[in-house]
Amino acid sequence: MRPVGGAADPPVAVIDLGSNSIRLVVYERLARAPVPRFNERRFCGLGRELEATGRLAPGAIGPALRTLRRYAWLARAAGCERVDIVATAAVRRAADGAAFVGEVEATTGERVWVLSGPEEARTSAMGVRAGFHRPTGFVGDLGGGSIELARLGVEEEPIEGVSLPVGALAVAEALRRGRDRAEALVESVLAEFPELRGAARGRPFYVVGGSWRSLGRAHMALADTPLKVVHGLALSPAELVRLCRELAALDERARARLPGVSRRRLDLVPAGAFLLERVVRLLEPERVVFSATGLREGRLYESLPPAERLLDPLLAGCADLGVRDGRTAAIGPAMAAWTAPLFAFEEPAEARLRKAVCLVSDTAWREHPETRARDAFFTLAHYPLLGVDHAERAFLAYALFCRYEGRREDPAVARIVGLLDKPERRRAAALGAALDLAYRLSGGVAAVLEACRIRREGGALLLEVDHPAVDPQDEAVTGRLDALVAALGLDRAEIRTPAGPA
Repeated sequence: MRPVGGAADPPVAVIDLGSNSIRLVVYERLARAPVPRFNERRFCGLGRELEATGRLAPGAIGPALRTLRRYAWLARAAGCERVDIVATAAVRRAADGAAFVGEVEATTGERVWVLSGPEEARTSAMGVRAGFHRPTGFVGDLGGGSIELARLGVEEEPIEGVSLPVGALAVAEALRRGRDRAEALVESVLAEFPELRGAARGRPFYVVGGSWRSLGRAHMALADTPLKVVHGLALSPAELVRLCRELAALDERARARLPGVSRRRLDLVPAGAFLLERVVRLLEPERVVFSATGLREGRLYESLPPAERLLDPLLAGCADLGVRDGRTAAIGPAMAAWTAPLFAFEEPAEARLRKAVCLVSDTAWREHPETRARDAFFTLAHYPLLGVDHAERAFLAYALFCRYEGRREDPAVARIVGLLDKPERRRAAALGAALDLAYRLSGGVAAVLEACRIRREGGALLLEVDHPAVDPQDEAVTGRLDALVAALGLDRAEIRTPAGPA
């Protein structure tokens, strides 16, 4: 398995050749938590006439070929040794799809992978598996030409997927001709899959695809949520249905004023909302979770070694970030080991977040001291981390804010911190205080930190110091130790050295 943070690994690219748009994403490297370094999309509409003619839209073929040639050139120029062009519903269903693939391969010099419906469903579900921590439930991916649905089991269980031959483009056209036409079209397709009735009951439904993500972004803007990160946003079915009905009813002028949705997606908002409401009613999930990862990330995830696929995406991503932006690779893991005795009774989910904070605890060292705490807070709150929901993002950001001695009452961070309950805020503040002390003791040097052991003993906090680089009588050390005692709710602190109490 490649080491985490393998900076020498080359970037990789995936070009998603869809029915409505073509997107290039260049990722820093093939990794458990891949980070995009370039992301561009063009709406070509290859599948916009597919239902009427059975062929790709003639006016879209030229722009599509030019876009694909540009994307392939950019990916190779960026140093990508691997460029995957993945084609979906429009190309696989069109009578001239195979001929178009030949033109693409001749134009770009790259191979095109045309996914079957079940393959597309499985790959999108793999993307959700890549983006969340041990997800189970159902995955739905809305494209311009189809909807892929897949049952997602635990870890490496096989994924069962189906493709519904109706997408945002066909439904948008049907809605323009009348709501009854759209109802008849969608109901006729759903009737062919009776096994899906209630299939997600009691489990989450992860939604993928640009048109469905746009609905999540619209919700965040309309509800003015503290975080504007769509990945991990969760709504109840009732909330989702209300949102879909509100968005589906908007006229063209109202859609143009809709916040959080790109201009080129506006025409498909009613169709996306119309379809999502009906799929949610069909599957009957416990909650609906929006995913920023899907087919492209699933394509990369499938290429990872089996052992690497089992890594926690949050911890893998934080480890990469810590190595990339921290001063040393060793300090994050050392902080995780050092803080563990202070939180001996934490739950596994709490330990996971603590380790994540420790791994990124030195990433803001380049920032100006006067703004460092806020900069660290907002960077981590919005960083493209995987495997976290909004409350967990708030915990990570607030703990890092406290590590850099941010003011607890700072109004700039209050709304996002408000996603945490009081025990979570106290735990984040205590972790931040522990890290603040640890960095003061060690100067960010792992070998020094390992000589400064800390633990609870009854109502006391005991710090054992055995390194010449540490002055146990330094007021900056004793002051931070007292702050940690208060944050942990203990009675007193005691410092011990080889010669006895300091």
